[in-house]
Amino acid sequence: MKKSIWLLGLLFLGFTSCNKEDSVDVNQDKIYCDYELFYNQNDDKTHAVARFRFGSATGTVLELTDSTDASVTFNGEVLPYNVWYNGHHKEYAGQVTSGSFVYTNSNGDTYTNAVPNGESIAFPTGFDTITKSIAQTLTWDGTALSPDQHVGFFVGTPTWGQDALFFTADNGGTNIVLGVNQKSNLALGNATLFMDRSTATNVTEGTSKGGRIRYRYRCTNVAGFVED
Repeated sequence: MKKSIWLLGLLFLGFTSCNKEDSVDVNQDKIYCDYELFYNQNDDKTHAVARFRFGSATGTVLELTDSTDASVTFNGEVLPYNVWYNGHHKEYAGQVTSGSFVYTNSNGDTYTNAVPNGESIAFPTGFDTITKSIAQTLTWDGTALSPDQHVGFFVGTPTWGQDALFFTADNGGTNIVLGVNQKSNLALGNATLFMDRSTATNVTEGTSKGGRIRYRYRCTNVAGFVED
């Protein structure tokens, strides 16, 4: 099931490369910034993550190094680089719901961005079976989506490549329709069901390349089953 968790992170967080460079080696005004505050109810931890890329959201990963005086903090605490996150990361016990990232580049320019207000989400009681032969509606426990929010639902199975991801960003939406075509590749048997809710906005302070900042909430996973 570790494979399923990795896939979910890949799809939601947009990891695209493991190669990285020192941020001092690029034009400081061409650095794209991505900030995330992620609460995972499964282990009751919050992760503050700051990622920097050259030129765009899919550009070369950049590391801020002490030798160049570049740094990033969350609520005043320095975030060290972590290769598993392709960025600078620090974890906290419990749920952290607010805070600010402060990024200082090698030129001494400083950018401050506050995390947007996020909301929780949960699976409805009794939702644990995915039926491949019919469409289903997953109506989550929680408020309707606002314009800056989206929900992702992932069905992870023990069989490599036989998983499914569902997504909605409909303003005012309260559910996700699980169509038969999207479920056709699922392996039968036990599965783990994941669901994330994100609130994402453009940064208010950034370089000419801009960036995004989000609050993401993952509810408690459900031990599910996939049937025909």
